[in-house]
Amino acid sequence: MEPARQPESAPRSAPPSSPPDPGARAATGDEAQPATPARKRRPFVVLAIVAALAVIGVGGYLFATRGHESTDDAQIAGDIVPIAARVGGVIARVHIQENQPVKRGDPLVDLDAADLEERARQAEAELALAEAQGQSADAQVRIVEATSRGGLASARAALSGSAAGVGSAGAQLASARAAAARADADLKKAELDLRRAQTLRRADAIPQQQLDAYQSAVEVARAARAQAEAQIAVAEDARRSAQSRVFEARGRVDQSTPVEPQIAAARAGAALAVARVRSATAALALARLQVGYAHVVSPADGFASKLAVHEGQLVTAGQPLVELVPFRVYVVANFKETQIGRMRPGLPATVQLDAFSGRKLQGRVESLSGGTGASFSLLPPDNATGNFVKVVQRVPVRITLVAPPADLVLRPGLSAEVTVDVR
Repeated sequence: MEPARQPESAPRSAPPSSPPDPGARAATGDEAQPATPARKRRPFVVLAIVAALAVIGVGGYLFATRGHESTDDAQIAGDIVPIAARVGGVIARVHIQENQPVKRGDPLVDLDAADLEERARQAEAELALAEAQGQSADAQVRIVEATSRGGLASARAALSGSAAGVGSAGAQLASARAAAARADADLKKAELDLRRAQTLRRADAIPQQQLDAYQSAVEVARAARAQAEAQIAVAEDARRSAQSRVFEARGRVDQSTPVEPQIAAARAGAALAVARVRSATAALALARLQVGYAHVVSPADGFASKLAVHEGQLVTAGQPLVELVPFRVYVVANFKETQIGRMRPGLPATVQLDAFSGRKLQGRVESLSGGTGASFSLLPPDNATGNFVKVVQRVPVRITLVAPPADLVLRPGLSAEVTVDVR
């Protein structure tokens, strides 16, 4: 059995018959040992190179962007003007279409102004009436001045004449009384002569004819006395009439004496008429303005957008008709409060719009807001409630575009990125 095992062991003893060279082993071991540490250092070298490149890139970026403050919280803005109707009425004609460019003074909308024109004509008639009343009041002032002063002078003259008439009536009464006294004396003498003549006639000392003459003289004396009494009555009536005229004249004088108050009242009436003329003039001007308000024109250059009316529509005063988006726009950039320390009006800025990638627009800082955006919000935060969390605030900065390209249509609301040079 052993001879059969030898062929198997023979190959095991064959290698010792030719032993390997020790020098060759040493060479092979020297080459394998340095290869293992090089592979281990290779990742660290790559990491170091990447870190160096990152540091160089960050340093280059910081160097390139030093003195610049940027934000992407910015957008194009414009002073959009909502145009509303100043008077109510029916839309007669719409001259524009949606988003149509218009210039200052271009017609936008016409309202039916028939009722407004009639009101203007009514105001013209009221003005003419007020002017006529004013002219009448001015004439009345002159009439009152003349009649008042003339009436006073006439009343005073009448009073003087009445006073003179009283004196004349008194003199006539005295003359009548004197004539009555003389008539009494003549009657007594005639009666005495008649009694003597009757005595003499009984004695047949005088003829009957002479007695009749004495009798006639007595009748004449009695008639003269009666006439004198009548003249006294007439003179007394004349005196009483003259005295009543004096009282009447005094009343007229008293009535005509307040000349200045009457003139002042007339002048006040004239001033009232002048005020009515001014009121009617203002009403006419207002009516004409309302007629003009029926023709709505563009107040500035821009785009007529958000058209809200159509022909035949009934609108009221104050109702929006269209909104005017002006051609002149600006940029509102919301910078962090940590970025505005050195920012001031007049600094140059660069604006990039998302709608026009690759285009850079030049701008200039126009102004900084007086407060943060949160301060002007509908519900500003109150840090005194106890739940205080410090949040970096944003300050709106208005930037004016310097000579924007004519081929770019800048619409309010477009997003932008803004960089301000604060050096």
